[in-house]
Amino acid sequence: MKNNEISFAKFCFENKHYENAKELFLNNNMLYEAGFSSLLNGNINSAKLIWKEIKDPGLATEWGLIILDVIENKPYTKSPKYFQTRAFLEVYLNLFLENEYFDWADNIINAYKFFTRSNNETPKFIARVLSSFGYNELVHEFCALAKRVCYYDPEAHFIDAETYLNEENYKSAYDAVIEGIKVAPNYYPNKKLLQMIKNTGYKA
Repeated sequence: MKNNEISFAKFCFENKHYENAKELFLNNNMLYEAGFSSLLNGNINSAKLIWKEIKDPGLATEWGLIILDVIENKPYTKSPKYFQTRAFLEVYLNLFLENEYFDWADNIINAYKFFTRSNNETPKFIARVLSSFGYNELVHEFCALAKRVCYYDPEAHFIDAETYLNEENYKSAYDAVIEGIKVAPNYYPNKKLLQMIKNTGYKA
């Protein structure tokens, strides 16, 4: 019965019935998940109260509390760890945009320098999320930042080039993907993207 209730809580969460998810998670002492459900239901105070009840918070809860400071524009009292940023930044940013918490998403984006101090892939993570929502201008901006921080990351070049291709800006797409192939000749996504650009009829 307990497993069924947890499965139903996950179903509620995935289908954005966050209040129901919160109650079911609380019933099963899954406090991180309950707090996250509260947050996505728009209730910052409830999320904070639930997470602060956790006596021995793990990495996920610690991250959640850091994010609460960021979205409330409070001073950053604790920096996230490398793997916390890697594991959670895209998840939170994606869900905030998906649920139309645009101010919260903006606060995360504007705090990119803070997160980059713990993980220099942060600009790329942000660009990757923004690309799925069609914020093309910001994608290019954060790809430029990502390449400035780590030029030899082929994925930053790929995201930039793919976004240019979606905009039908074939020259910029070609230039960006060739840049990526130069830094990592065997990175398959860039090689495949180059072929897609050529298939449009574009000639350098």
